[in-house]
Amino acid sequence: MVAIALTICKKAPRAEPAWGMRVYNRAMQAPAPRIPWLTMALVAGLAFGGGIGLSWWQGQRGDHAAIDGLLWPDPPRVPAFDLVDQDGKRYTLDELKGRWTLVFFGFTHCPDVCPTTLQILAQVHRNLKNDPRYGERGQVLFVSLDPARDTPAQIAQYVHYFSPEMRGATGPETQLVPLTRALGVLFMKVAQGGKDYTVDHSAGIFFIDPQARLVSVLTPPHTADSVIARFAAVSAFIEARS
Repeated sequence: MVAIALTICKKAPRAEPAWGMRVYNRAMQAPAPRIPWLTMALVAGLAFGGGIGLSWWQGQRGDHAAIDGLLWPDPPRVPAFDLVDQDGKRYTLDELKGRWTLVFFGFTHCPDVCPTTLQILAQVHRNLKNDPRYGERGQVLFVSLDPARDTPAQIAQYVHYFSPEMRGATGPETQLVPLTRALGVLFMKVAQGGKDYTVDHSAGIFFIDPQARLVSVLTPPHTADSVIARFAAVSAFIEARS
């Protein structure tokens, strides 16, 4: 049995903010609570919610065993969903088909891990456009877990700060919960006094292949090089079996 490590944002004081948070908050003038990283180990086969689980298949034999983080031979399929993108248009499962998608879940008031990761993913997106497997159709998708505050306009302003080509989407909990459960994403609203709150959430990067299957999850800490290396290994493996 293989453990899946996911990082959860958690409120705590911090002396010096990360570069990404410092620059974004100064530009956007949007103060936010401090959130460092807390690593939580999850065991494969754990049922999320109504018995929907994410299995981590990494066999002891075969060439796929040499690829770190590959979900094989039975990668979970992304279920149907109906979200709204940064332009106020529907964003559904069809948007994932026929292209590679790197997905990150978070919220725009996240002061640390979200802007840092999106800054990395913007760099990854620029570099991977030269990779024929990713090319011009590949996309980075930011899914907000805070639909009460993250309107399409707010999401557009947020993701376009990192890249004009980055996509963003959110939706009601009736859409977010089944999607996150299927992918093994954890999130929870945490009160901070009065009406203020933060959102603790998994901080992995989710690799969705052109058949809308979750084929890999990369856990923090993230670097552009580590994301690109994971994509290269996983996409080559998938392409060889297409």
